[in-house]
Amino acid sequence: MAVAAAGSKRRVAAVSVCLLMVMAMVAESSAAGVCNPNALYPCLRAIQGAGPPPPTAQCCMVVRRADKNCMCAQLRSSSFPAQMVSNGLQLPKKCGRTDLRGFRCGRYTFPN
Repeated sequence: MAVAAAGSKRRVAAVSVCLLMVMAMVAESSAAGVCNPNALYPCLRAIQGAGPPPPTAQCCMVVRRADKNCMCAQLRSSSFPAQMVSNGLQLPKKCGRTDLRGFRCGRYTFPN
């Protein structure tokens, strides 16, 4: 039974890391539009579960510098648990980024 629980925890961690890659709200994007899929690692806790903690200052720094077109392309290219995507879409608002309000990205729309 413990082996099954450990496997489940590993799957959740893998999905979480993949979501970060999918969202790729890149703090370190270059002028050429290169996306760094690891940029949102500081936001991992803020997107997990039904009641995640608020984003940290480091997470918000990343979110405020993110390239929205890169993020959108990554969101549209994958399918991840709805709860994690929903939490990720809330990050700009929680971090005070106002330019994404109502930004439509495929089937996703950033909240006002």
